[in-house]
Amino acid sequence: MMKRVGLLFLSTLLLLTGCWGGDELEKEEKIVQEKGKKDEKAIITGEINTGEKYYRSIFPFEPGGARGVIRYGVDNRLDINEFEMGLMRIAQDTFSTDKYFFQEGQFLNEPTVTNWLKRADEEPGKSKSKLDQTGLNPKLGVKVDEGDPEYKNKMLEANKNNPKYLSYVLEHNYLVQSGDGKVKLGGVVVGLSFNSTYYYDVNQQGLIYPGEVKLEREKVKQEAQKIAGQVASRLRTDPKLKDVPIVFALYQEEERDSVTPGNFFASGVVKKGSNSVSSWEDVDEDYVLFPSDAASKKKRSDYEKFTTFKSKVQEYFPNYIGVIGKGYYKDGNLERLTIEIPVQFRGKAEIISFTQFVATSALGELPNVPIEVYIGSAVDQPEALIVKDETTQEEPFVHIYRK
Repeated sequence: MMKRVGLLFLSTLLLLTGCWGGDELEKEEKIVQEKGKKDEKAIITGEINTGEKYYRSIFPFEPGGARGVIRYGVDNRLDINEFEMGLMRIAQDTFSTDKYFFQEGQFLNEPTVTNWLKRADEEPGKSKSKLDQTGLNPKLGVKVDEGDPEYKNKMLEANKNNPKYLSYVLEHNYLVQSGDGKVKLGGVVVGLSFNSTYYYDVNQQGLIYPGEVKLEREKVKQEAQKIAGQVASRLRTDPKLKDVPIVFALYQEEERDSVTPGNFFASGVVKKGSNSVSSWEDVDEDYVLFPSDAASKKKRSDYEKFTTFKSKVQEYFPNYIGVIGKGYYKDGNLERLTIEIPVQFRGKAEIISFTQFVATSALGELPNVPIEVYIGSAVDQPEALIVKDETTQEEPFVHIYRK
């Protein structure tokens, strides 16, 4: 029997992976934030009850010291999103969302992050930070005069033999209440992002010669742990970071044109009073594209269910409908599925009818996990959203965009 689905028409939609009502929004809290020698009044934002746990944050908002720099280090927008959101997910293993509050990183400024992404033999730029500014990527190991007729070949070879591994450093701070309505720094999480393919350019007299080298995953892992050790030692030189736990999360990007993001592969904690990660734990996360040969081979059962869903959706229209899914796997199990369906619609009534069909008929063919379905026109215009947020949720949340 087909399930009943309510349609919501709204000019704007606030959705944090779940549906919420006004009675589920907890009241904000007034607190005092300790800042060096002075205290400042602040507010802990109210908590929205969603399908996932999110950290409450501190208002007024304080942007991170390296805000926006990530787009210069990480090429793929999917990787940027996954790196940032996944870092908060890993933080929850050490810093509970019930006890800690999120704040963007305040200790690594833009010049420091930029300097750390350089090679160890490059001259660092000026920074007001007292942290060691030496580059964390391998030395190039060669100096060649641009007038040398072999300049291009020598530089291409030098980059190929000494690739840059580290692509970005992202810092998050976690605050905790210290009594008397005050909050203080309770811990730091540092995400280190690494290349899977190192892309580089050699410039000779205005002519650009591109090159690339694919990096071995085991070598990336070795370099990542070594670089994390260097970062840990540097952070501990700051008196404010001397005695707080620091969590490191290691992430490897996908290639520039990948339609799925990379993944975290290891995490470790620098305990209070220590200058190094005591032990590393493997993180088993992966993103799989549906349909694809990889999904067919690695996730056969989920692949077959998605194929059935796709076939059912395509039966609705006589013309071809593209259906693309991205599955997030943790410890080998499908945790979340995101689906995009671009269709050429002829009117709003057609959109409503098609959305109802997907939500009430086709959706039941998919695995019983949280699902988001984005329905859009062929010109990338969003038309409808379907969210099945809980595995026990009988009726999905449906939103039809009104323009």
